[in-house]
Amino acid sequence: MRPRLSAATALLSALLLTGAAALAQPLSIPSLNSQADSAQTDVLNAEQAFILLPPALSAIKTEDKTEDKQLTLNWQIAPGYYLYRDQIRISDAQGQSLNANIPQGEALTDAFFGQVQVFHQQLTVQAALPTRAEQWPLQLQWQGCAEIGVCYQPQQASVTAQQLRLSLDTEPENMAPASAPPQSATHWLALPPSVLLGPVALPTMALIVFMALFASQWWARRQQLRSGQPVESALLQATIAGLLGARLAYVAQWWPEYWGESTADHLSGLLRMLDIRDGGWNLWAGVLAALLWALWRTRKQAALRRGSLQALALGALIVIAGYTMRTWPATQNMALPSTPFVNAAAQTLDLSSYKGQPLVINLWASWCPPCKREMPVLAQAQKEHPGVRFIWINQGEDATKVMRYLQTMPLPAAQVLLDPQQLASQHWQQRGLPSTYFYDASGQLKGMRMGELSRASLAEQLRVIAPREHSPDKQ
Repeated sequence: MRPRLSAATALLSALLLTGAAALAQPLSIPSLNSQADSAQTDVLNAEQAFILLPPALSAIKTEDKTEDKQLTLNWQIAPGYYLYRDQIRISDAQGQSLNANIPQGEALTDAFFGQVQVFHQQLTVQAALPTRAEQWPLQLQWQGCAEIGVCYQPQQASVTAQQLRLSLDTEPENMAPASAPPQSATHWLALPPSVLLGPVALPTMALIVFMALFASQWWARRQQLRSGQPVESALLQATIAGLLGARLAYVAQWWPEYWGESTADHLSGLLRMLDIRDGGWNLWAGVLAALLWALWRTRKQAALRRGSLQALALGALIVIAGYTMRTWPATQNMALPSTPFVNAAAQTLDLSSYKGQPLVINLWASWCPPCKREMPVLAQAQKEHPGVRFIWINQGEDATKVMRYLQTMPLPAAQVLLDPQQLASQHWQQRGLPSTYFYDASGQLKGMRMGELSRASLAEQLRVIAPREHSPDKQ
């Protein structure tokens, strides 16, 4: 009995890892290189793979025999990893690129960017120093991958004049960061959207689900040893019933979005129902299904019923408390960013100008597979809901890459914004892509999702921010 129970528990854990963790896609991308060494499973995080040494000053002699100071940057690159040459950017505080001397790299055919130049082992870059105080601090950006096929988000750092022991003639007037909205007394309760585990950004709710699973299993084992009743087995069955109930209730709730209208839609809809990566779970239906199954399973055994219900209650308490902490305080200070962006049509755009209509903001990158998979869903939703404004903010890429991608996925150029410094990700404290934020017409954040959206999970959010647009007569 024990081996079967252990195998079932392992299977359930795998299911939860696939479903709960799919509330968002990780930063790591599955290997596209069949030649990769599958035995290499220990993946470093970005800070370990690409170590930026403390910046230094170097001097060069000019034609008039004076010395000009230059910024020298050194990266140490771990074995099995490489940096992209064209992803290295050095700019001042005003966003102007500095004149940098970046050496030629090694030619590589990359699965994500095609023909590129990369650096292994180490890299030294020199750049001219700004002379005006308002140009500081400097902004750095770089991006790399592991040879096994794991790609990282662009990394960023800043360099201040104080780090280089430079004395500037005047202090810039705007050195102080923009004042943040006042925090409530309960802001410390807010949980971040994601947690970095090495190179992977795992959604916080996924970790909460695993905590609930292991806590309830620990309590069940303790009660089983005390009473001699099969509490672990009853808990496992109730958990499976809860998962099935949560998924089936969600599919039933959003049946039209899964089933579609044509025969082809019906066939693909069946697959979408089984694809739990969309994060489609009805929490309360799942809790109710687990409770009803536990009551029926233990109807004739009081000791077994007591232990099973205690274990279930512990797990449900952790999930509900975590969900509340993740969603309730987080909406208090998540106003739209005040930073203006430039769109793909070369126009400056302020997101606050969209107040007065529902707004869907999607953070994405062309190297991110789940971002590209969900893009047709978002584009189609914009056509079906003209009263809702969809905005796509590219993270960490230059205009050339964005425009190249838009040739394959036509989106309204005025609604595609460029954010090479990833200011939007910093504003929403987001570490994983894709991420989508849903604002109502009054500019209040009503929901967010880290990970790939399906038609159903998108419709669920649209019903909250634009109930009229998503009413039955609009379908």
